[in-house]
Amino acid sequence: MKTIIKILVLAIGLTTQLYGQDFPDDFYNAEKKIIKSEVLNLEKLLFIYLPNNYYKDTTKSYPVHYLTDAPTTSNIYFDLLRLHSLANTVPQSIVVGLSSDNRNYNLYPEKGAEKYLQFIKSEVIPYIDKNYRTNLFKVIAGHSLGGDFVIYTMIKEPSLFNAYIAGSPGPIETIIRLLDTTEYKLNSTDYKFFYSSIGSDDFTDTVAFDQFREKLKAEVSKKVDCNFDINKGENHISNIVINYQKGITKLYSDWQFILPDNLNKPISEELKSHYDKLENKFGYRPEIGEWDVIFPIMDILAKRGDFKNAIDILKYCIEIHPMSDQAYAFLAKAHFDAGQMELGMKYLKKSLELNPENPFALRMKMMIENK
Repeated sequence: MKTIIKILVLAIGLTTQLYGQDFPDDFYNAEKKIIKSEVLNLEKLLFIYLPNNYYKDTTKSYPVHYLTDAPTTSNIYFDLLRLHSLANTVPQSIVVGLSSDNRNYNLYPEKGAEKYLQFIKSEVIPYIDKNYRTNLFKVIAGHSLGGDFVIYTMIKEPSLFNAYIAGSPGPIETIIRLLDTTEYKLNSTDYKFFYSSIGSDDFTDTVAFDQFREKLKAEVSKKVDCNFDINKGENHISNIVINYQKGITKLYSDWQFILPDNLNKPISEELKSHYDKLENKFGYRPEIGEWDVIFPIMDILAKRGDFKNAIDILKYCIEIHPMSDQAYAFLAKAHFDAGQMELGMKYLKKSLELNPENPFALRMKMMIENK
């Protein structure tokens, strides 16, 4: 018993030290907004991380990830999302970090979690949806007591979020009691995702975690895509990054379009089919970008010598991005490579009409004139 108490004291001490740190105001590239909460009867600080070019391209809307314990781990979480989005393996997203003051009360399911969840539901989410360009997909993530709060939220408000990422939840016995006394009621047929992990050297006992896993799966697995891991060699602190990394990549495991080695139908139909599946799963139609999706596919097809499909994907690009001078320039090059000079000149002319200074189109024009 003394050993258990010592471990719990150590756990509380380490997490309090970690989540209670002060950081300089300019340490994070985040907008800081203060909400005057009527639910909590105090002011709460939000850290809002926005995708690159958020204010330049005002046509896009984004999924939102809500994160407990900001700003301690919110910068890590946002950086993971941002780096993966550069490779188009996850969508660009907004991250909303909830400040971590009084976490031992606010996040604890048997203390202040009910009121804190009401604060998020009735004040934070409406504020973000009103002031930022959000779409329908929402994620909540947290670590340690934050992980407990994520699970509590999923059980108590199953329709509020689409995905839940709970790292090293604890004390796990609190969650087991919650599962024993609360019926999971999800009326929606929308896709729901859950991920949780602990480290093999974590404060949470692996036997207790296995018990929690089986109870949760028995309760929700028919309605929720449940995923669990015990990460070998990781402890309570090192599992923060590992858990968020795995949770994010598992959630978006099918996001990126993988070009088949052999195409049985036109590439534009393959791409449309992929994005139809994403829309069905995530509840919104992701943008099919030029530089991050279509042009890399076109480049691979051209290197394969498959000019027919390279031309097909570029025509599809023009269909959804009709003002893309670069798509017309690449389409001209594809026709030139296929020996179709007349069509190549047609699309080269169109590219330069849209943008007389397109460098790629100008180089092609110069090469043709010098022949």
